[in-house]
Amino acid sequence: MIKDPELRVYAVWVPILPSDVSFTVPRATTKLPDERVTHYWDSQGELVKSYGPILKLEENQPAWDLYFVYGRNAEWKNEPPMPDYWMHQLDLDPERALDGRKLATETEKLIHAK
Repeated sequence: MIKDPELRVYAVWVPILPSDVSFTVPRATTKLPDERVTHYWDSQGELVKSYGPILKLEENQPAWDLYFVYGRNAEWKNEPPMPDYWMHQLDLDPERALDGRKLATETEKLIHAK
């Protein structure tokens, strides 16, 4: 677990599965019980649509179940920026398959790159 108080986590919940509806979000947020986490409900799946082209996913592949790491200088403009590092739980590049230790290591590197 990363203890650094400067870490910020933004969890964006999107409606992909039939059970993904707004009234289930409060229960889902309990899976990330940390005061550094800010939760959002993207009812229209705008980020899912925005990230597909950025990550060069296939046209109909929704960009969800993804974990992005950004350095402190990341800027959001008209579209989301390319993450400095990312992992997934989808049928994509196996090198980027979610591995908690690897994700933590890459996150720590960016936290300490001041």
